[in-house]
Amino acid sequence: MPIEFISVLSDGIKLYGVIHWPKEVPSPLVIGSHGLLSSKDSEKFVLLGEMFSEEGIAFLRYDHRGCGESEGELRDTTPTSRLRDLEAVFDFAMGHPLVRKDRIGLLGSSLGGFISILKAASDPRIRAVVLWATPALLKGEVDAPLNPAFFEDARRYDARQAIARVTHCLILHGTEDELVPFSDAEELYSHAREPKQLVPFPGGDHRFSDPQMRIRAARLSLDWFKRFL
Repeated sequence: MPIEFISVLSDGIKLYGVIHWPKEVPSPLVIGSHGLLSSKDSEKFVLLGEMFSEEGIAFLRYDHRGCGESEGELRDTTPTSRLRDLEAVFDFAMGHPLVRKDRIGLLGSSLGGFISILKAASDPRIRAVVLWATPALLKGEVDAPLNPAFFEDARRYDARQAIARVTHCLILHGTEDELVPFSDAEELYSHAREPKQLVPFPGGDHRFSDPQMRIRAARLSLDWFKRFL
């Protein structure tokens, strides 16, 4: 499937991304937001782009500021800055002539899932959301070179409260996630609005590193968006 390389500005910082397009356009679009230390070029996000575009849904994967090809410094990351990056990418998508503006979804992994909840809770234009290994709260130690501002900012947000305003939400989570306990997925599910679904991955880790689990998670994600976008 054809791909398009894009760039957008978020607070004056240039973010880079890739759109995987299906054969038929204009098309529905899913925006994929990666985790704290990941990038748009992770194996799972490349897989999602290829799988979605093969079955009629465009997939936009991008690097947050300080990650991958994008400008900025990782140490300056905050939940708010990540949310602003997603909002900038979403605004770009809404202005793209090949995107069906009434059929946009969000997919987020870990911190990317957390900000996807925040965005979906405040924007009714988002039709469906899929969360991979997503925390309900940003708490505990993070093995990354972050400024104290990250943790101060994190206290502003509670995804359990935000997801109460989110509908059409699929939650995928490994039962042996070493970074985000499976209980976070259960909390998010209990607060989300119908229709919703929680799918546990027995023995699965935070990164869905098992290839078969990753493929299954990608397939479930695609089927969810085909159903609700």
